[in-house]
Formats: sequence, structure tokens, C-alpha cells
Amino acid sequence: MRFGRYVACACVVGALAVVVFVGCGVDSGVRGSDIPGYTGGPAPGTPGGPDNPGSNPGDASQAEQDVFDLVNEEREKAGVNPLSWCDGLYELAKAHSCDMCDRGFFSHVNPEGEGPFDRAKAGHAGSYTFPPTTCRGENIAMGYSSPEQVMNGWMNSSGHRANILRGGFTHIGVGVCTGCGKHWTQCFR
Repeated sequence: MRFGRYVACACVVGALAVVVFVGCGVDSGVRGSDIPGYTGGPAPGTPGGPDNPGSNPGDASQAEQDVFDLVNEEREKAGVNPLSWCDGLYELAKAHSCDMCDRGFFSHVNPEGEGPFDRAKAGHAGSYTFPPTTCRGENIAMGYSSPEQVMNGWMNSSGHRANILRGGFTHIGVGVCTGCGKHWTQCFR
């Protein structure tokens, strides 16, 4: 009886250690098909429209633009069409990165229980607001200080790599926290 209790405790401690370790870098990547109840969203907007301005990340920081370029370089190497920049996804990604930093969490789900699809539809992440948009996939990372480092982390993780190279995605927004510069989010559709 005692032995069984020790084994159960060891399993719980081992599982917690895995959760803590995974939380220190990159997550596993999330796609719409991974979320219970997700049935997809509307198709992307018309190129040039307010939610889909095409490939011009003009308001993004240099680091965010560099990640955008690195994503498309990886897609080109894999023979996948490039992604277009989307301001709505950028605002969603930026808001989530800043919210994670401000409130000290690292997850696709915020303290209120809202995942990326909920945040996109509601137009907010914590105290950050933006026009509602559609999101079909999200990558997050924490602790990386350069675009090259975060992309290396994502490309060496099967879930993130799958999002970056997914042929069904056509648009991306990349947001890094303006406060710490070490919380990163990519939103895809």
C-alpha cells in the first residue's frame, strides 16, 4: 500500500517537472483542430482590406518583421507558399505577448480561460483591445531575445514547425512584448 502511494507521488512530481520544463521556452503550438468545440472561422478578408492588408508589416517592430521574413524563408525552403502579413493577427499576437508579460503567465489560455480563438473573436487580451479577427493557429515562446533565437526554438519543436509550414495557412501576425521583448506570439489563419 505504501509503495503504491510513493509511486503515485513520484508520477505527480514527474508530471509537474515536465510542465515546468516545457513552460520555460516554447509551447507545443496550437491549431484550431486541437481546441475542443472549434469549428473553424470565416475565410480571410479581401487583400487590401482593413483586416488583411497583404504583405506589409509597416507598424511592426524590426524584430517582428524579421520573424515574418524568417517564417517565409522556412516556408520557401519547404516548398510552401509564403504567408501574407495581417494587421488584425499582428494586433492579436502583440496583445497576447504583452498580456502574458504584464500578468506573469505563459499559456495559450489567459487567466480568464480565453484561448486564442476566444481572444480573436472578442477583440481583447487582458486590458489590450483590438478589432476582432479570425485566428486558426498560434505559437508562443518566452525568453528568446532575438528573431533568430525564437525561430530556431519554434522550428525545433514539431507543433510550432507544423504551424509555420502549414500549407492551409495564408496569413500571419507576429507580436513581441514591448515591455520585456522576450514574450513572442505568432497568430495564423
